[in-house]
Amino acid sequence: MNYQSGIGKRRMDSYEHINVKPMTVNVGSEISGVDLRQPSPHAASEIKRALIDRKVLVFHDQELTPHQYKDFMQIFGTPVKEDMDVDAGHPPEVGAIHIRPDERQRINFWHMDHSFRDLPTPVLALYARLLPPVGGDTLFTSLEAAYDGLSERMKSAVEGLTCYHRVTTTQNTKRRHTKEEAEAMAKAPPVVHPLVGLNPDNGRRFLFVNVPIYCRSIVEMPTAGGDALLKKLYQHVQRPEFHVRVVWQENTVVIWENVHCLHYPVADYFPHERKLWRVVIDATDRPKAA
Repeated sequence: MNYQSGIGKRRMDSYEHINVKPMTVNVGSEISGVDLRQPSPHAASEIKRALIDRKVLVFHDQELTPHQYKDFMQIFGTPVKEDMDVDAGHPPEVGAIHIRPDERQRINFWHMDHSFRDLPTPVLALYARLLPPVGGDTLFTSLEAAYDGLSERMKSAVEGLTCYHRVTTTQNTKRRHTKEEAEAMAKAPPVVHPLVGLNPDNGRRFLFVNVPIYCRSIVEMPTAGGDALLKKLYQHVQRPEFHVRVVWQENTVVIWENVHCLHYPVADYFPHERKLWRVVIDATDRPKAA
């Protein structure tokens, strides 16, 4: 089976105002030659294009204030008010993901943020502020590459199917919501999204699957067979051929297409501290069926 679905299938786009260095064939690029505090309109346009093509962009050595970080992210859309903790003096759109000393990070599994929403978050960004001496990497997998890696028989089998997505309680729930809010969210009806989506920006299909606590079951196959198929697809998207490992450095910014990726925060740095600033871009569209 051919897993080389990225630049191996098509010519890498040329860029005149930024430097783009692919990290793997299928996903991820390091971007240099641009200061995120003041990118030119041409550089901003190329960054947006690179994100569509590469799914995950990594910028090292970027010294940003919280306001500069928020302002830069506006090239992808409208940053939303965070439901994470916000440091004093920071804009409400810049949240803090803070694992404190001697605290264990428990969200250590492949997942997509907010698939349980009618309008899932399209783009997310993290900015490294405090890092452990070793460990704390983040893995990303391309759901476009994962779809391309399916056999033709499997592509036919999943075409036209939809899935139930539902919110559940995680480590961050208590930090984001009151007990009453969390209980109300847990009682909300599930949303339905296509199992195979179509990215309108590049015409590529992608597998819209998530961790089972969010992606509950296949609507058209409410059987053990449907559950087995969904489990198989969730395992498939985790193949190393489809993912890239980001090693954080101080002042690294990582931006990814949340709807077209899963990510895995590696919890291998206990008892050390780790703090990232997060910006979430507002959603305007539902995932489109292929």
